[in-house]
Amino acid sequence: MIRLAMDLKSSAEILGTESATLLELVKRERIEGVIRLDDQWRISVFTLARMLATTPDTLLEFIEDYVLGQMIEEVESDEWLEGQKGREAYQSYLAEVSE
Repeated sequence: MIRLAMDLKSSAEILGTESATLLELVKRERIEGVIRLDDQWRISVFTLARMLATTPDTLLEFIEDYVLGQMIEEVESDEWLEGQKGREAYQSYLAEVSE
């Protein structure tokens, strides 16, 4: 299930600020859609969207694209093997694991 509330650090990153600065703003302005669970602050994606003057759909699409981009960057330098070379590499990995 998709999360509809984000942690304070991630929310601050989306807004381009520090966690402490965002928390100070939330407390000072008494922003709705912010809750504290188990000593962790959570901010609703609807609240974040409102703060950014956009829709929740647009915000979620942006977040998905950003996360996908990060995942692609993580594996960008991985070695690519095709066909027979790929099968041989896979077999060698399996042999290592079974030893």
